[in-house]
Amino acid sequence: MKYEKEFTEDLNENNRAKNTVDSYLSDIKIFETYVRCGIDNKNTKDIKSYISYLEAISTSPSTINRKIASIKSYITFINQNYKAEIDISKLKQIKICTQDFLDDTITIAEVQRIIKYAEKENDIRAVLILKLLMLTGGRVSEILQLKMKDVTKDSVMVKGKGSKYRQLLISKKLTKEIQNYMKVRNDNSDFLLTGQRGAINRQTIHNILKKYAGKARVKLSKAHAHAFRHLYSRILVESNVSYTAIQQLLGHSLTVTMIYTQLDKKELLKIINNIDI
Repeated sequence: MKYEKEFTEDLNENNRAKNTVDSYLSDIKIFETYVRCGIDNKNTKDIKSYISYLEAISTSPSTINRKIASIKSYITFINQNYKAEIDISKLKQIKICTQDFLDDTITIAEVQRIIKYAEKENDIRAVLILKLLMLTGGRVSEILQLKMKDVTKDSVMVKGKGSKYRQLLISKKLTKEIQNYMKVRNDNSDFLLTGQRGAINRQTIHNILKKYAGKARVKLSKAHAHAFRHLYSRILVESNVSYTAIQQLLGHSLTVTMIYTQLDKKELLKIINNIDI
């Protein structure tokens, strides 16, 4: 942090509480770790990318807004005192819903219970769907793209958000579940996930999540596919996986500095195989 001493003095002169000063400094240093260079070399696009990352890993809106305030305060200080011209006029805080954000965050224990009830009913397809969501961090649209010709691969190219293509990694744990599913699969489509009438759709996955969440006594408001994606990213964060690797595994765009430190497929698959469900 290039101007840490000067910025700290400025905050103290403006009678900011010690906890506030400590929070600002911590938030800025974490952001600079994310972008891998000083904040004085960044622009609004990089900050928005960071905010998107925080949202993807289920950071609470209030925490995100505090981090935005910290970054804006520091940039304002740099602009005023060191003739920088970083435009933050379009950098807005995110809206906070009245619904309690954390109440609808699914836990690993709840996912394990949901899978357990699917296993109890010997619903092998449901088990595979649940583990596909949990062990790929994939969106429903990406999971539904998997085809029979993909099942022996350790990665599959899928069309993600914004019509951008990315790799969906298939770990050894998933390969085992796919092999179990192949024994009972309805062979009536080129797509991997099928029902009696052919390839299943988004609604089928939605119904499966609600069915087994209900049996497992997990709040139905938590039983949506994106909750699994959030949990996947939180597990990676808690396992001290690098920001670059998390961005890669979630299929997010990498900043220029991240491109030089991205991991290869073998390293990413090793990270996924360590997820315990």
